Amino acid sequence: MEIILNLVLILVLSYFVVQIGKKIRIPGVVMLIALGLVFNIPMMQSAFVAGNEQIISILGYVGLFAMMFLAGLEISWSKLYKEKRNSVFVATFASLTPFLLAFITFIILGFSYLTAAMIGISMAITAEATTARVLVDLKKIKTKLSAAMMGAGIVDDFIGLGLFIIIATIFGAWSDKQFFTLGVIGSFFLGIIFNKKVRETPGEKKLFEKFLLLCIVPFFFISMGIRFQFSSLIVQPFIVLIIIALALVGKILGTFLTKHWTHLRNEQLWVVGWAMNSRGAIELALSLIALQIGLINTEIYSSIIIMALVTTLIFPFVITRAIKNNPGVMK
Repeated sequence: MEIILNLVLILVLSYFVVQIGKKIRIPGVVMLIALGLVFNIPMMQSAFVAGNEQIISILGYVGLFAMMFLAGLEISWSKLYKEKRNSVFVATFASLTPFLLAFITFIILGFSYLTAAMIGISMAITAEATTARVLVDLKKIKTKLSAAMMGAGIVDDFIGLGLFIIIATIFGAWSDKQFFTLGVIGSFFLGIIFNKKVRETPGEKKLFEKFLLLCIVPFFFISMGIRFQFSSLIVQPFIVLIIIALALVGKILGTFLTKHWTHLRNEQLWVVGWAMNSRGAIELALSLIALQIGLINTEIYSSIIIMALVTTLIFPFVITRAIKNNPGVMK
């Protein structure tokens, strides 16, 4: 009975922090990441996690599958097609640039090729769902530049997943958890398939999404937070700072490299570059998989979580200020 009460309380807390995030215009994913880290505090672990580690871990894996499924379910082919040229160029350059920067930097710092590649992949992916929520709040979701951002985020997901599969295969890193990894990635593509099938029943789709977001997904973030190590930020603070810096610079630099192919203005490239810095479900999911199958250690995993938190938190403030200073930037 006690464990059921604890699980219900976790869901209630998750709901309230997301609602608080909406009030202060902070993306829900940021609030859930923060809540997950709060559960790493000894007092919270003692109150909610102690003795329940196994079931929370299992529910965390279920939440991981749900996160990837929802990411696929949010794929909009119409948005991708609307600005396909800009989307493909932005996604390609804004994915490969941070990936290569991270890969080269961490090889120089003495990390293995595999670890360096996985850090690069965590920087390469963009959370178009998080970007979309911000654009909806700003009433700019139907603009031309928004379509390019969302389309780029979609292509970005495929590039990141593709890199993950290729690198894990080349380095033979699947091990005994191959089916688990394939299952998680398969959830993403299953979401894409379902997206095509439920277009005629948007009400049911929305209800199902709410159920997953309220009752299943929060356990992914709690499980993620439990694996986080605050000590790694103290022992290796420069690693955290390097990862954040490369993530920010890589996306913006990669976006500006598309100038001659997309014909976007400099102020638009600046906004798109920051939008590509928004992170969320897929990179966190892949990072957890990488941790589970031994591709990265806990210190790197913890640094990636902080990077996702910081980059996602910065984007809403940057785009709000950019639109305020230049109302026509989204056209």
